[in-house]
Amino acid sequence: MSAEIVITKIKDHLVSAWLHDHKIVEFQCLNTKQKQIVGNIYVGKVKNVVKNINGAFVEFEKGELGFLPMRDRSLKAEEEIIVQIKKEGSREKKPLLSQQIELTGRYLVLTSDKTAVGISNKIKSREQRQELRKMAEPMVTESYGFILRTSAASAQKELVLKEAQELSKRYEQIMQKGKYRMPFQLLEVNQDTESVLTFGKLPDQVDQVVTDQEAFAESLSDQGYCVLRDDEENSIERRYRIRHFLKEALSKKIWMKSGGFLYIEQTEAMAVIDVNTGKSIGHGRKAEHIRMTNLEAAKEAARQIRLRNLSGIIVIDFIDMDSEYDKDTLLRVMQQYLNEDSKKAVAVDLTKLGLMEITRKKERNPLFRQIDIDILD
Repeated sequence: MSAEIVITKIKDHLVSAWLHDHKIVEFQCLNTKQKQIVGNIYVGKVKNVVKNINGAFVEFEKGELGFLPMRDRSLKAEEEIIVQIKKEGSREKKPLLSQQIELTGRYLVLTSDKTAVGISNKIKSREQRQELRKMAEPMVTESYGFILRTSAASAQKELVLKEAQELSKRYEQIMQKGKYRMPFQLLEVNQDTESVLTFGKLPDQVDQVVTDQEAFAESLSDQGYCVLRDDEENSIERRYRIRHFLKEALSKKIWMKSGGFLYIEQTEAMAVIDVNTGKSIGHGRKAEHIRMTNLEAAKEAARQIRLRNLSGIIVIDFIDMDSEYDKDTLLRVMQQYLNEDSKKAVAVDLTKLGLMEITRKKERNPLFRQIDIDILD
């Protein structure tokens, strides 16, 4: 299996494509005219507490508000607090803030949310999980715990422990600075442009990075990535057809090989995927044809969810099936496809009407918020 990342620029947008076995599985687009704030840590000031929605609006930069869900403690207007940007804002919503700080490293994530040890779900070995937990437990304090990333499983113990010490030191420095800094000041940048464009992948997790951007080529090469610099004009576009696949990922209608198609609608509240038989013609038993169409649709839907970075609640309207066995099979197969996703995604259930509910972790805006299809013409 090969893993490749392609980074190029389309007008004012940096575009990164993650290829798995030579097929694009994810996009990341950054508008160079917009500041990237996810992961940043600020000294904020509470502007307004809204008790009926159990939250507060906090000014983290001068004139910039974010929404902070309130947990156990109560806040007061004008109170100064340390907050981290967890999710990007959109036209309808403010950026999502949290008082729980996360610092991301190569092997670990320090988190003040839980003073315990967490382990990546992608580490399956029970014995390995126990060894990692035993190693990490002494690093936990009353203020923070650690989540061991997948890469920790193959790393040397000394490197993991060293990174834990480095993250701990960073955390203590942030907390100390927060006591003396004035409101609206940036305390820490936790996620830089390069880590976003490389999808958080480490050099040993990527076979090569192909780019026509000189600055990224030099910087990523210095970090240990195998970088192939492509300076020929339009060469990347000809080889990888980035614009073509971006347009496909932004279109509402996606055809399947069988002749059926998916119709995808995205809103702020949720995404809805409708499965249609389209041009497909069933040969033989109708139930068998519907079952095969739904299974094909499940595979393509999982691909589109990841490509478009759909998140939150996703509803798929499959073609109705009578067989309970077929319904159970569809739900199980859908989850298998979702397990290939880089973000946690769960197929919750399938109703009698053929509606499947899926939840997927949100970190950044969906693709249609990252780049406009008109830019690709």
